[in-house]
Amino acid sequence: MRQQADGKSRRQALGGLLGLASVASGMIAPARAQPAFPSRPLRIVVPWAPGGLVDTGGRVLAEGLGKAWGMGATAENVPGAAGTLGADQVAKSAPDGHTLLMGTSSIALDVAGGRKTAYDPLKDLAPVALVADSHSVIVVPASAPYRTLAELMAAAKAKPGELSYGTPGVGSPAHLFSELLAQTAGVQMLHVPYGRSPAMTDLIGGRLSLMVATVPVALPQIRGGQLRALAVTGRQRFALLPEVPTAAEAGLAGYEAGQWLGVFAPVATPKDTVQRLATEITRLLAVPATVQTLVQRGLEPRVGGPQELAAALAADIRKWGQVMRTGQIKLES
Repeated sequence: MRQQADGKSRRQALGGLLGLASVASGMIAPARAQPAFPSRPLRIVVPWAPGGLVDTGGRVLAEGLGKAWGMGATAENVPGAAGTLGADQVAKSAPDGHTLLMGTSSIALDVAGGRKTAYDPLKDLAPVALVADSHSVIVVPASAPYRTLAELMAAAKAKPGELSYGTPGVGSPAHLFSELLAQTAGVQMLHVPYGRSPAMTDLIGGRLSLMVATVPVALPQIRGGQLRALAVTGRQRFALLPEVPTAAEAGLAGYEAGQWLGVFAPVATPKDTVQRLATEITRLLAVPATVQTLVQRGLEPRVGGPQELAAALAADIRKWGQVMRTGQIKLES
């Protein structure tokens, strides 16, 4: 009788455990089941007008990811509000990885300068991956007497406030790159914000002393003999201008300025989706055809996942915040 009782007890205990396992399985299964990714075409928001460096990065990325996953992808231009309109759309999109932002270090400038935005760049966006660095070049009119960056800075030091440079506007990357140039060299130069009007015509005509321009904008005039390139602003020389030294090589130790391009997603996007995107973007940046396309359009591939992009963002917030405070630069709201 005792053996029968023991056997009955064991059967009851086993039944209870099986019941608990069944309940637990039913509770856990829905949490494990996640929608397939990607399940539809990706939308990559480019928060600037067509034709620029950010647009190039977005379209290269859309083409590569669309082919890799066979779902298609589109790059959609949503310009406005200094790049924050498109970023706000992404921040408020469904966090499923299908809507992404082709962001730039202008996000860091917004944070560093305290620009008022409809979204919080640090709380509403999740870093996914770095894509590229853009290159700028310090140029002067071909008729200018300056043959080197050292000669240009010596002239600026001898004539405080007389040498002028043009930019798209206050707080633009070109403005901050030029301000950092002046701060690093210990000189004063006159800033001329042009807004929507191109400054290149006035530079070529000698009405401006210098410009810090992106490579795609300046390259035709450099090759055409209308402008003289004195230095590139990055930490290393650029493939399309191999003969042009970096600013550090040209004698301005410590100077480095550039913009990165990176992909962001809505902040609540699942981590495994973010990682899958980062892995595929990294793979895409190793494809020779992708590398060639980016370089020919003034970009240099830069590999890095969520942590690397977050670090780049934080570093730029510190760097450009200091430049703006020193130069007393206030961003327009």
